[in-house]
Parts: sequence; structure tokens; C-alpha cells
Amino acid sequence: MADQFQSQMPIKPDQILEIIIRRRWFILIPFCITLTLGLFHTLTAGKTYEASTLILVQPQRVPTNYVRSVVTSTINERISTISQQILSRSNLEKIIDQFGLFQDSKGIYLEDKVNSLRKQVQVKIERTRADAEAFSIVFQGNEPQTVMRVANTLASFFMDENLKVREAQAVGTSEFLDSELEKTRKNLEEREKQLADYRSQYMGGLPDEVESNLRTLDRLQLQMTAKNESLRQARNALAMLESQITQSREMASQSSNDPFSSMDFEENSGTSDDEQKLASAQKEYEALLLKYTDKHPDARKIKKIIDKLEKSIEESKAKAAEAEPEIDDKAAKSGSDDITTQMPNFAGMQQGAQLKQIKTEIQKIESDVSNIEQQMKLYQVKVADTPKRQLELQSLQRDYTNIQTVFNSLLDRKLEAELSVNMEKKQKGEQFRILDHARLPERPISPNVKLLFLLSIASGLGIGVGIIFLLEIFDSSIRREEQIEKDLGLKILAAIPPMKWPQDRMKIKIQRITFACFSAYAIVFLTFFAILNYKGLDRTINFIKSTFNI
Repeated sequence: MADQFQSQMPIKPDQILEIIIRRRWFILIPFCITLTLGLFHTLTAGKTYEASTLILVQPQRVPTNYVRSVVTSTINERISTISQQILSRSNLEKIIDQFGLFQDSKGIYLEDKVNSLRKQVQVKIERTRADAEAFSIVFQGNEPQTVMRVANTLASFFMDENLKVREAQAVGTSEFLDSELEKTRKNLEEREKQLADYRSQYMGGLPDEVESNLRTLDRLQLQMTAKNESLRQARNALAMLESQITQSREMASQSSNDPFSSMDFEENSGTSDDEQKLASAQKEYEALLLKYTDKHPDARKIKKIIDKLEKSIEESKAKAAEAEPEIDDKAAKSGSDDITTQMPNFAGMQQGAQLKQIKTEIQKIESDVSNIEQQMKLYQVKVADTPKRQLELQSLQRDYTNIQTVFNSLLDRKLEAELSVNMEKKQKGEQFRILDHARLPERPISPNVKLLFLLSIASGLGIGVGIIFLLEIFDSSIRREEQIEKDLGLKILAAIPPMKWPQDRMKIKIQRITFACFSAYAIVFLTFFAILNYKGLDRTINFIKSTFNI
């Protein structure tokens, strides 16, 4: 058989046409069957409608140079988050109850309804003009009106949820920054207290006070030098005073043999004795004036003695004249005794007071020197500890500066977050705006009339052509003259036309009528299928119902 098939001549177009005419039933019948099945499936299959809402992601209205949004997630991340919230079980259950979905499905569990509804919703990221970000919400269902309403409701849910998500994220960021700012403020206050306590504890020994400490040391050193000089002078004065006291005592001891010091008014009552005493007193007074002024206590005392002696002499003379020399001599003697006893006692008291004053001054200077030495030691310790204090203070200051930098940064971000929160509350941030609302779908997406129409035609013709091809392959009949000459090697001498019997006419007529009926059937179904594809399934069915009042 294979050899016979290989030995056949190439098929010409007229031969193909002859085969199609001869095998026309194998094309027409499968074609009518596939058209019938395709149309039946189109009319009986459940209809699925689709509605979509296109939403544009509109950037924030306030320029980012003035207010930066704290919502930094991408559109894909936010849409994914919002989709999970919108397609949650609780939200889908509300949609099922609101629109009365799955009312015809009594035996379906609620979980299956929620899963089925979740599969009917799709969120697609799209790009509009000028590469603007946008996405569409697609919903599929059996009722066009319900599909449109559900799609618009889901779009409104997306817009509302986006506002809530953005505001919640902005508020959450602001609250987080507020809490962190409060923690940082407390830490900063603690560092400030530590720094203040450290400065208060080591006041006077801080690094920025080292210059003043050095100047204070120099000043104390000068004071120490001055005090030492004053102490030296006071000690010299003390030594001189002590020397004068010693000399005075020596002079007093020597004056015990002096005629002036041995004046005895009681024993010598003559006028010549008073005059000698007066002369001695005047010499002593002149000697004191060489050392002191007339206001000096010793000089004043001697001056008083001189006056009394002069008075005594005058009185003695007067009494001598009145013959009462004894009484005047006794008075003069008693007065002279008092004066001579007062002179040395007053001078000693004066020198003792001076000696005591100088010693007190020396003690005071020594006390001042001791205080200055203690202060110098204190400031020397402060200057010596300055490097250590500087390291400790730098450590505290560095920690304080770092925390203050973090605090200032958090404060700036907190202010920006508050502006962002106000911007989101006033809906001035990034928003979703509906470009195309979901419209009432007029043509179902399932069943696909165009696909079924093309599939029915292709399958009917394919089945018929396949059957014809197989029949022709396995058909060994000789139908052409060239097959006799080539395959059998015989020459054709004459050709006898087929004989036509009377009953063949009726058979041919019946075949033609049947073929015409099948052809008309195929044409009608093909035309109806084409009208369904062009006009739409719902419009065509509604037109037929309105025309025939069905």
C-alpha cells in the first residue's frame, strides 16, 4: 500500500476540487456538527462579565522641597498591603452580604464563597501616559450590574484604605519619633546634669580656667613676696624696739646716780637745790627734743616738771619772804617726788605697747603668709590636675555633643513628621484618583464567542479534511486514466461513460436536496454565530426576545 501511495502522481488543483466534491459529506457533516456544538455551548454556558476601574496614583500637591512625606514605600508595596486588607475575609464577607452574592449557591460553605470571590478580584499595575503610576481593579461575575457595583466599591475601598494607611503610617512615624525624642531628651538632661555637677565639683580647676589659675598663682606669689618683705621689716622693727628698750633700761640704771634722778624735795628744801633740779630738767628736756618733738609724752612730762620746778622756786621765794619756808619746802618736795616717779613708768608703758603692737603685726603677717601658701598649694594642685580634668571633661562633652546631635536630628524629623501628618490629614499628600470608573459591561468575557466561532469552524473543517485525507490514502480505486497507463502499464483504447439508470436520478436528486439542507443549516448557524460575534451575545439574544416576544 505504501508503494502504491508512493507511486501516485502529484495531485492537481482540479483533482483536489474533484475530491472535495466527491467527499463533500465528510466536510459538511462535521462542519455542521461542530457549529451546532459551538453555538449550543455559547448559548448554554454560564456568562462571565468583567468590570475594571483605573486608578491613578497622584503625587503629593505640596512640593517635596517644603514638606517631605514620611510614607516612603513604593506603589507596589502599598498596593500589595492594601490588597491584603481589602481581600481579607472580614471585608469580603461584608461585600457578599452587601451585594447578595452567591445566593443561588445554597450548598457552598462561606469559606468557599470567600475564596471564590477573592479569585474574582484582580489588581493590575499599569502605566498610563507620561509613565505615570496607575493600577486597575478588575472584578468578574455573572451579573453585569453587580459586577460594576462591586468594582466601584472595591475602588472606593482602595482609596479610603490608602488614606487610612498613609495617615496611620505618618501618625505612627510621628509617635515613634516623639517617644524616641522624649528618651533622647531625658538622656540629654542626664548628661547635662552630669556635666553641670562635674563643673560644679571641680569649679576653679577646669581647663578653661587654667589661665586664670596661673594668673592667680602669679598674684599670690607677688603677695607672698610683699608679705615676706613686710615680715622682715616688722622683725627688724621688733629687734630695734627691743634694742631701744634695753638701752632705755641701761640709761635708767645709769641715771640713778644722776643729780636729776636723786632729787629729794623733802630733804633739800633750799632754793638752790630747786634751781639745780630745774637746770638738770631743762638739760634733759633739750636732750629729748633732739630725739623727739615737744609733743612726745616724755618731753611733755619733763616740760610739766620744769613748769612745776619753776613754780616751786617762785613759791619758795615767796614763802621765804613770808617766813613760811618749811611748808613750801615740803610741798615742793612732795611734788617733785611724784613727778620723778611718773617719768620712767610712762616711758616703759609706751615702749611695751609698741612692742606688743609689733608682735601682733608679725603674727598677722605670718598668718597671712600661711594662708597664701595654702592658696598657692591649692592652685598648684588645680593646675597640675588640669590635663586629667580636661580628658574627663572632653569625654563628658563628647557624649553630650553626640546625644545633642541625635536630639536635634530627631527634633527636625519630628517637625517634618508633624508637617507630613497635617498634610496627610488635609489630603495634600499622595492620593489615588479614579481615572475610569467601572462601567456596565455589555459583552461577557466568557464564553468567548469569537474564539468559539473560530474554533468551531476550524475544528469542523479540520475533521472533514482529515477524514478525507485518510480515505484517499487508503483508497486503492483507479479513478483517473493516467493511473491505468502508469500503474497497470496498459494503453487506453476507448473510454466508456458511466451508465445512468433511472433510479440514479432520484438518488442524485435526494442527495442534492440533502446537501442543500445541510448547506443551508451550516450557513444559518454560521451566520448566527457571526452575528453573535459581531453584535454580542446579550444584544443578539435581547433582539431575538424582543422580536419574537419570547
